[in-house]
Amino acid sequence: MRVLVVDDHEVVRRGVRALIAGQSNYEVCGEAVDGQDALAKAHELHPDVIVMDVSMPRLNGLEATHRIRAAMPDSEVLILSQHDSAEMVRQAVKAGARGYVVKSSMARDLMVALDAVGRHQPFFDPAVPQPKPANPVDSQEIPQRGTALDQILRESEELYRSTFELAGLGVAHQNPDGRWLHVNDKLCEIVGYSRDELLNMGFQDITHPDDLQADLVQLEKMKAGVADTYSGEKRYVRKNGSLVWVSLRISSVRDYNRALLRFIVVVEDITERREAQQARHRLAAIVESSDDAIVSKDLNGIIETWNAGAQRIFGYTAEEAVGRPITIIIPPEMQSEEKQILKKMRNGERIEHFETIRVTKSGEMLNISLTVSPVRDAQGRIVGASKIARDVTERRRIQQQAKEREARLRAAFSQTYSFLILLTADGTIFDVNRAALEAAGRTREEVVGRKLWEPWWSPLPDEVEILKNSVARAAGGELVREECYFCLADGTRRYAHRTLNPVRDEAGNLIMIVATGLDITEQRELREELEARVKQRTQELEHKNEVLLDQAETVRQLSRRLLRAQDEERRRIARDLHDSSGQMLVAIQLHLTPFEAEAEKLGAEFAKSIRESLALVGQLSKELRTVSYLLHPPLLDEAGLTSALRWYVEGFAERSTIHAQLEVPPDLGRLPSDLETTIFRIVQECLTNIHRHSGGRTASIRLVRSAAEVCLQVQDDGRGMPGSNNGRSSGKPVRVGVGIQGMQERVKQLGGRFEIQSDENGTVVSASFPLTAAAMR
Repeated sequence: MRVLVVDDHEVVRRGVRALIAGQSNYEVCGEAVDGQDALAKAHELHPDVIVMDVSMPRLNGLEATHRIRAAMPDSEVLILSQHDSAEMVRQAVKAGARGYVVKSSMARDLMVALDAVGRHQPFFDPAVPQPKPANPVDSQEIPQRGTALDQILRESEELYRSTFELAGLGVAHQNPDGRWLHVNDKLCEIVGYSRDELLNMGFQDITHPDDLQADLVQLEKMKAGVADTYSGEKRYVRKNGSLVWVSLRISSVRDYNRALLRFIVVVEDITERREAQQARHRLAAIVESSDDAIVSKDLNGIIETWNAGAQRIFGYTAEEAVGRPITIIIPPEMQSEEKQILKKMRNGERIEHFETIRVTKSGEMLNISLTVSPVRDAQGRIVGASKIARDVTERRRIQQQAKEREARLRAAFSQTYSFLILLTADGTIFDVNRAALEAAGRTREEVVGRKLWEPWWSPLPDEVEILKNSVARAAGGELVREECYFCLADGTRRYAHRTLNPVRDEAGNLIMIVATGLDITEQRELREELEARVKQRTQELEHKNEVLLDQAETVRQLSRRLLRAQDEERRRIARDLHDSSGQMLVAIQLHLTPFEAEAEKLGAEFAKSIRESLALVGQLSKELRTVSYLLHPPLLDEAGLTSALRWYVEGFAERSTIHAQLEVPPDLGRLPSDLETTIFRIVQECLTNIHRHSGGRTASIRLVRSAAEVCLQVQDDGRGMPGSNNGRSSGKPVRVGVGIQGMQERVKQLGGRFEIQSDENGTVVSASFPLTAAAMR
């Protein structure tokens, strides 16, 4: 059997070659130093078995295994790695490996594993936990059930056949793709096609396009065995192009192996029922949604129907009003009105917008606009009356308020200290208040009928031109606000804020232009002085702010470099431990293992020392791997964030008394390296804090990915953080340690958001990271 040995450490390759050298039926046909080298050597040498390491430069062992198995399915792969986690075994099997041996067990298990894998049989190191096998299936139960199901289906099919053509409903059989196999005459009548035409079609050909997608979804569910029946309402397109609404029920017919044979379809024409329902629903919706009270009564004045609008206006519910006389809402002094209304109804007359008074359940009087129409039966006889009552109390109140408001505005117009002038579209004055007249030193008669720019701006030619243009803009519908100079009667020049506001009617036609002016001379002088001071102070603050921003940027750069250096140092130390100390321990173990078998010949004490030495080497190797993994887990580089988190959380739960649960979507995939490292470090820091400080019993880690971002949430049920109250201050400031500051800085560097919420029931740490191209760089 030809064996290719792949490992980036010479000491391991020599150890494997030494173990195989003593076996006559094995031949080491070559060696490779990394995954890329393994691909080339495998294509060149065509080995029977490839002994593959995982953590290697250029291309890791998992990816190399996947590519080799895809290109050379006859070559088996046996993984030989220092990783002893169940997650790494799952990843290896997923990549296509047939076996897995931990390097610490190499001397004992490698040859056994090679024998099994060489026979195309799996072998997994007993030191690695394996999943439990599934419960066996009773092989007799399935045929028995299938036979019974066949009998039931035969009886059911016979029943359908005997009633197929006599059914008052459309009945058909369809194949699994939806084509008609058998149809009865009723179905042909419903859809307007002959039997021969339908048998050359499928349900897809006559289903309305808007309903087809929903049908196809249900068809796929039934074909997949998720459902056996489906019922619903939809539209068919008849041969003549018209639509028919149908209610259908579809049942699947399967054999004893649950394989789909055909569908049985029962179709009922519900077009008339559907149209009648829609008409009733539309009418009921109109009546119930109306803000007006809509009431029907018979010719004796007894209420028969009462809508929600009537309940809102009059206060009676339908249960309270129906069956009682309409006079319950008519004031006693106006009862005679009802007799006149009923008399007109009997004569077939209609009453339009009759305004009157009605009374509510609470005794409140309302102004009502009433429309009453006679109601006729199918023979045209008048059997009652329909009333539409609109509450116009609010309208009356608004009209009264408008009159009062107009009076108040007139008083304010004449007494305000601001200039108020009413203009036509060309700037002609038709009304002016007292303040404007006093400023001009003129009477009302001297001003009304003149142009706006004449009394106050004639000594200022530049202002006159500006004002003419502003009046034209206001006449075009623009609200004009501006500051300007104007002259008092004695020639003194002052400064004012001027507004020209166009006023339009409901049709959008210009009614007038309201010109207002406010003397702001003193305010302008103060404002200019204040603006000068503000400008000076702003310049000083901007200078200080620039200095602070430069300092803050320097701090951020230093923090970014520190975190990156910290991660690189952790990675370097972990790699050094793996590449030097770990491999040397494997070599020591390889040298000591042969002595274990011969030690008993040299004495019990010597044999005991050898066993203890091997145990110490194994323990040291395990602790070294743990330290190396905690500094920088190789799974993060080799298999991605999901596997690294699963390994770390499982290890955390074993090392502590805290039950930790990890939720990661199966389609998370690989993320940018910086992002995977940041998420892993945040989870690591959070779980460490939970173990040290929270006193909780459980922890949950949840990772969610969308198209735009990745969100992480770590939660515990501990005592919470001192001084916090559900993320808000409780009076005592929350002391933020170096760990939290580090997490915040990591998230900030990737453009993400970081939040901590904590109370006496526990703490939730949330972080979200954008997946935009800029953030992923």
